[in-house]
Order: sequence, then C-alpha cells, then structure tokens
Amino acid sequence: MKTRWSFFTDQAVSDDKDTSNKDVTEFRETSGDQAMLSNQELFIRDTKREELGRICEMERGEARSFITPYSLDRHQVEFTKPEVVYKSIWRGDQHIGFFILVLDSDARSVEFRRIVVTEPGCGYGKKVVRMVDEICRDELSRGRVWLDVFETNKRARHVYEQCGYCTFGSFEHEGKTLLLYEKAV
Repeated sequence: MKTRWSFFTDQAVSDDKDTSNKDVTEFRETSGDQAMLSNQELFIRDTKREELGRICEMERGEARSFITPYSLDRHQVEFTKPEVVYKSIWRGDQHIGFFILVLDSDARSVEFRRIVVTEPGCGYGKKVVRMVDEICRDELSRGRVWLDVFETNKRARHVYEQCGYCTFGSFEHEGKTLLLYEKAV
C-alpha cells in the first residue's frame, strides 16, 4: 500500500527564537486502510524555548541508552544557534518527541542530530523520519541528510534503512561504534 503525506503550513510565532522565516508544518498520513494506526495525526512544529525542560526529560527516559543526553544549559545554547533547528512532535495534544537538525556549512547537507519519540513501537519513528526528509528538502532546501547512530541501536538502524538511508562510514565515541548514514532527499 502506498502512503501519501500531505502537509499544511502556517507562520510560526515565538518570542524566544526568531522563527519569522520558518513554517509550522503539519503532516497527515493518508491511507485507505482505516485500521492502521497511521490515521492518527502527527503534528510537527518549531520547538518553543519553554519546551526544552520537557525535551531533557524525554532524553532521560528510555532514549538514554541510545543517545548522549544534553543538559538543559546545553539545549539552551544549541537552541539559540541559527544553524540548529529544533522541532517538536505532537500527537493530538501530547508532546511525544522532538528532533534536532543542524544545517551544514556546505549549504546542501543537514545533520539529523537527534530524534527522540517517547512512544516506541508505534511506528511514529518511521513516520517522523519520512517527515524529516520532506522538511530538509522542502523547508530547508537541502538535498542530503546524514546522521550517526550507535551500532547497538538496532531498532533505529532498521528504521533508517527502511526509510532509504545507507551507511557511509563509522567511528568510535566513548568506546562505542557509531555508524554514519546518509540519504539524498
């Protein structure tokens, strides 16, 4: 069954970070199969500064085994950098995750630095990764997305591979192997 994403944009407003040139993007997955969980809406928008505390909580949850969590201070510093893009993931009125993108200086690539979804096993991660691809291409005008993932994070590796990402290298970080993945979008 082919899945189609539709998205809608409205101008974002935030007192904490200049978002005047950024859109709030809502993606709705549409499918003929009414029994699919995918009929529930996921909403992606620019993160607000006051959500950074919640983001720290998410990092200290189940995701802690697969990421190197930031302190609140580190998130606050990163949040102010113009090349760093924080997006929040919502399902209905529940803040269920976030991701961080970093615009590379080559003006064509985006580092997909982090994704955390607090409801694993529901298929949201794969949906969000596909949304990230669209955001990088359509909103950020970039043609390549790259990321690193711990070799032991088999669930995330499976999602990235299912979404068309391919490995292009590896390196060691604090005694653990990180695999590098990339995709043209």
